[in-house]
Amino acid sequence: MKDNSIPARYKRSIIIATILFCMSASILCACQVPVFRYALERWVPEKYPVVVITKAPCSSREKQNWLGDRSLRLDDQLQIQWKCESDLRRPEELESWERTSPKGAGTVLTYYPEKSELRGKIASALPLKEDTFERVLKSKARREIASRLASGESAVWVVVTSGIPEKDTAAVKAIETQLKLDEKWLKLPTPEEMEIKSETLNSVKIKLKVAFSVLSISRDDPQERFLVDCLLNSEEDLRDFAEPIAFPVFGRGLVLYALVGKGINSETIRAASSFICGPCSCQVKEQNPGFDLLLEGSWDDALGDVLISQAISAEETQPTLLQIPPGRRK
Repeated sequence: MKDNSIPARYKRSIIIATILFCMSASILCACQVPVFRYALERWVPEKYPVVVITKAPCSSREKQNWLGDRSLRLDDQLQIQWKCESDLRRPEELESWERTSPKGAGTVLTYYPEKSELRGKIASALPLKEDTFERVLKSKARREIASRLASGESAVWVVVTSGIPEKDTAAVKAIETQLKLDEKWLKLPTPEEMEIKSETLNSVKIKLKVAFSVLSISRDDPQERFLVDCLLNSEEDLRDFAEPIAFPVFGRGLVLYALVGKGINSETIRAASSFICGPCSCQVKEQNPGFDLLLEGSWDDALGDVLISQAISAEETQPTLLQIPPGRRK
């Protein structure tokens, strides 16, 4: 890894912060329900396309043996396609096959959701083993993220540590310090502003609040490999940095963007908080930045029948598309 391009990344973080802050501060006619709440109530996570590559074609029974009793959960969260080595045409599939399956045991390629800005990109490439699908579906950190979001937290800041203690400690401290300030100065809209009755707000199962937390994970943790892959592969250069990398996650597991090293500062953190807790300027999920994490969560059960937001179809909205500047490219 290298850290000689932090200034360029820092400039990008400032640009992102400025765009988000201006966007959250200037909306006059937006839906007044906070972005994080609208996302929690209305934005259903997209399925992840998965390509399973084996040396020879698999029979239905062999496929079922690999999937085991996870089939129903897999159908809810993944779109699985099976290929054998001779079917491979795409360069990235051939490269991943050769890298993760040197003895032809099999490879599981997971792509980012089709409706995200990362569609067509590989999120993770894992060797096909007995527990591979279980590792794709869940992990301790992802369960914790889902639990915190389902409890009403506005966002969980996931920090992928660098392995350099002083850098990691400084990054987490910077985030926690600013988030405590954000919890104090950010104000929730009133029921009148959200055009709902006070009784509705008092009846929701998940109380509306401004609350943030931080969750650190090691980039070398084998139990979190799928999560780390999905986060670090979301931009081409993230693995190049010997720096802690922070990802604000909100809604049902929507990752906003990455902040790296010196880009993790009070200005960029506050801008993210302002956007996440600001009015939902665009109720059409696909017109907003970010991508879904693969989380297990009974979101509708957690929310119950009483919701704060109202569903609005794409035809009824005039979305404001937020353009995130591309990262540095080598």
